[in-house]
Amino acid sequence: MSHRFLHRVFRSPGPRHWRSRLLGALLVLCACAAHAGESPPREYLDEETGATVTLESEPLVFAYARRELAANARDYVTLQAAAVNRGGKVSYVLISYVWSTVDPRMREEPLPTPDVLLLRADDRRIQLSARGHTAREAGIGMAVDAPAGSNATPTVYSTDLATLRFIAESRHLALALDTERTTLTYDLWEDRRAALNRFVRHMSGAD
Repeated sequence: MSHRFLHRVFRSPGPRHWRSRLLGALLVLCACAAHAGESPPREYLDEETGATVTLESEPLVFAYARRELAANARDYVTLQAAAVNRGGKVSYVLISYVWSTVDPRMREEPLPTPDVLLLRADDRRIQLSARGHTAREAGIGMAVDAPAGSNATPTVYSTDLATLRFIAESRHLALALDTERTTLTYDLWEDRRAALNRFVRHMSGAD
């Protein structure tokens, strides 16, 4: 929007209230344009558990290259923050999916379903422990944002808002995952820290 256009608006004849309303509308349009593409957290009522779930709009995605099996093949892990409100008591979790683009027939061992993940955030090592045997026990009965084309099942890890804030503000993130043979390091593949930061701000009442 040009300064020349605004100048014409203010210098044009007509009632002052008309110009004020027009300016207000223009400011709203500018604000909407500035936030285009920034999806806010989503909230829904889980019909299976009765909990109100607030979900980060986009998950963090970590990847481990499997070049020894196929070109451009990778294993993936997602972490997506959620707040679960049951009867006024709010708990925070990270919902995780583990999946791969590798043909299962080429694998020597199946994809892990880890009870513990180690998140490396700058100089901290954050151990994430599974909240229960199923996501339902954490209040999430409906599958949310499962990777397209996979049959992955979610694992839910307990966390808190302060830890989520630290993760969102960290400059470097990586994920360590134990298999039957070794420990693999998954690098950040799709950086959604901005979405996580919006979630933290929303739950902190800053938005």
